[in-house]
Amino acid sequence: MAKSGGAVATKKASPRPAPVKTYRPTGGAFVGVDIGTHAVKLVEVTGSGTNLKVTGLARERTPEGLVVQGVIQDPKSMGQFLKQMIAKNGIRSRKAVVAVGGTAGMVVRVVEVPKMSTGELADTMKWQIEQYIPFAASDVEMAYQKIDDPVADADPNAQMEVLIAVAQRDMVSGHLEALKLAGLEAVIVDVEPLAIGRALLDLSKTGLKSKTTVVINIGASGTEVGIYRDGVLRFPRTIPLGGDAFTRAVADKLSLSLDAAEDEKVERGEVLLDMVDQAQEDLFGSPGDVADNGISSPWDVDISAPLPPSLFGDTAPAAPAEAESVDTNPFEVTPEPVVEAPVVPEVVALSATEQRVQDVFMALLPVLGEFTMELRRSVDYFRSKYPTETVDHLLLCGGGANLRGFDAYLEKEIGLPASVADTFASVNVTAKSVAGAQRTALSSSFAVAMGLASRDAVIGS
Repeated sequence: MAKSGGAVATKKASPRPAPVKTYRPTGGAFVGVDIGTHAVKLVEVTGSGTNLKVTGLARERTPEGLVVQGVIQDPKSMGQFLKQMIAKNGIRSRKAVVAVGGTAGMVVRVVEVPKMSTGELADTMKWQIEQYIPFAASDVEMAYQKIDDPVADADPNAQMEVLIAVAQRDMVSGHLEALKLAGLEAVIVDVEPLAIGRALLDLSKTGLKSKTTVVINIGASGTEVGIYRDGVLRFPRTIPLGGDAFTRAVADKLSLSLDAAEDEKVERGEVLLDMVDQAQEDLFGSPGDVADNGISSPWDVDISAPLPPSLFGDTAPAAPAEAESVDTNPFEVTPEPVVEAPVVPEVVALSATEQRVQDVFMALLPVLGEFTMELRRSVDYFRSKYPTETVDHLLLCGGGANLRGFDAYLEKEIGLPASVADTFASVNVTAKSVAGAQRTALSSSFAVAMGLASRDAVIGS
């Protein structure tokens, strides 16, 4: 069963790819390694079940150019960087679970195939994988898992759904080499959507696993959208917009360098909900303007305009009705009409900081609009595919989720409850390397690493 907790992970290529078997948790210590374009995150986890503990945490900015679209450009340098992080933060375990991701060399998707046996499915995945990926299938690592669906499984005419993960071999080997040079033993290579579901749904104590949840992982170069039903990943999609797109928008609008724009985004970036509607109208026009492209309808009538002359010029006008006689007082003074002064809204001067926050928000707004449109498309597609399902919640994670007011903005625009994930809400954190306040602020960015580190605890190693 392809739950968020297990099933799909890339391993060494074989003539016939097969589902990954799962085993009982060992209760040992594991390190989750999340290597991103913007930051590298490490989480060390020990124990299992209710005794799960986070004993090590680390987060460092990725050296410039070392990771491009999920591909490690220099495994040797990355290995040395990881080794320094491990030593600096007191991480002791050497068993590691790493994730691969990015749009350049990784595809995770759900496909539909006719119902077939396990052996037939293996052959189908082997020979038909090319139609599912945008790169050559001759040099890839692939794994798959059938998704159990009681309703579809009971219907002889229904297709069966299969979750597949395909990664270019160079991407996988780069990660494995970096881990080896860092002194880590790679237990398995996993994929980000499953790791995120494991951390935020399988470990949740708030009942999220039993709901249909849209998890939005906002990275630097892109955003992974995963829709999970009862803890099972049913719809993965990548939106090619991430934190870098927001940074570039600020840089372009305010004429800043990318580094300065990143600082502005972090320090002053905020979605100003009370300004959204008016700001969108200023940028894109009113909904009516957008709908008719500014073209007036031939049926629009201006009721204040004088009536046109009669089409029949020889028709005599109707005689005016005789006015009634009214007694008037020649000495009566007609009072002047009372004209109320117009109400002029008070102009409140903004401080320099408040004005800067508004400027940053206006720079972010076009990208926010595009991002929301793509997210809405994903949710609408899921609803059309599963019309009887109710989507319950939006859950934001990743570094980009920390934009203030982002969750409230999406809740307003998409019409679903939204919140920023607290990765460590359901586990005991004993690590001292990241202070409590900083850990809370960065919690959502550790979702992938936490899901990787807890893989053994949830489904077995």
